[in-house]
Amino acid sequence: MTQHVKGQGKVEESPSNDEGAMLPKIRFIECPIKTAQGVLGKKWTILIIRDIGLNKIGRFNRLLESIQGLTPRVLSMRLKELEKEGLIECEVEKRSPMMVLWRLTEKGKDTLPILLQMVAFSSKWHSDVLFEDKTPRKINEIFSQSEAREIMRGYL
Repeated sequence: MTQHVKGQGKVEESPSNDEGAMLPKIRFIECPIKTAQGVLGKKWTILIIRDIGLNKIGRFNRLLESIQGLTPRVLSMRLKELEKEGLIECEVEKRSPMMVLWRLTEKGKDTLPILLQMVAFSSKWHSDVLFEDKTPRKINEIFSQSEAREIMRGYL
């Protein structure tokens, strides 16, 4: 019998067939993956973070143009949620006409390695829909090493 951290962090005794399982050294009271999904898992959220953080699109209308199918109402809701969560912040440039720009906070920048891992996964396993030549690629073939390294600094 071994202990497993399941669902809400409860420790259960169960028959062992999990040799090599990556079990945490510390007991979680809530699953960290589930918690992250609660923040990042809403429709459009990852794409909004992608555009603000990686593509440097900070204006409301430019975000709408860049994400096909996203409505102004939903974009407004997601921006408010991301701001409340502390992932983005609003900068108002006082000029005529006034310009509102969205940018990632330090907490928001911590999501960029997740996005790069998603790019790496898709580039390897879904190359048939991503690339004309259908050839799987590694992350260093897609982004410059210095760009990727800078984003991943502190996570490796």
